[in-house]
Amino acid sequence: QTVLFDRMPDGPFSSLIERTFSPKNKLKRSQDYAGRKVVFDELIFHLESPAGIVFPKVAGPKGVMTCTASSLWLGFRAAVLQGFGLLDTPAPQVPHAVLSVRRRTGGKNTGRVFADEAALTRVLKEGSAMTSEVVDLGSLPFDRQIALMRRTNILVGAHGAGLMHVLFLAEEAVLLEIHPSYRLDRHFRLAARMAGKLYLPLRSTEPVTCQGTSDAIPVSERNFRAALDAAVRLA
Repeated sequence: QTVLFDRMPDGPFSSLIERTFSPKNKLKRSQDYAGRKVVFDELIFHLESPAGIVFPKVAGPKGVMTCTASSLWLGFRAAVLQGFGLLDTPAPQVPHAVLSVRRRTGGKNTGRVFADEAALTRVLKEGSAMTSEVVDLGSLPFDRQIALMRRTNILVGAHGAGLMHVLFLAEEAVLLEIHPSYRLDRHFRLAARMAGKLYLPLRSTEPVTCQGTSDAIPVSERNFRAALDAAVRLA
């Protein structure tokens, strides 16, 4: 039985927690105990992202940044995939690329969108030794997200939390991360390494355009085509 103590409404990770750690019992909240005193066998506190293991300042140049195919990460991966019945999913025989996109909506000024999503989609469709699709993962429930990742061996996206799906990609997969010009992070290079996956960075050299707190990242079609070609050959 797993109890969540946060006050947030159920979100995409609720199904992950329930199916991985509490498969026989529905998740509970503190209010379900109606003020009764309860003794718990275990408590787990989640560190917010700046304290997470992939954050470069935490990892440190002499610490976990040298780790490859981490048994901790691979064990967590196996537990989650087992919970969703996806552990033994075969890898696609032809490389399948997913372009993960974010889109602004009337109610959400989403950060780090692509300035020309159509151009990147056009390059994907040119691929002759691969299949591809463009997906806004935020529009899918978590079970569909993770099922998609299991049949993906090239994940392409701008720097952002969705790239942590590198943990669940098919075998021999490649993460192609697109960086805006103003930053060159190491979070997902490190995440890919610990998940035993290959990593390719592509840094945009043009300045972003902004809409409030949201960036639009320009990406050279020529550079993207070359990076995607490398990813396909690796996969």
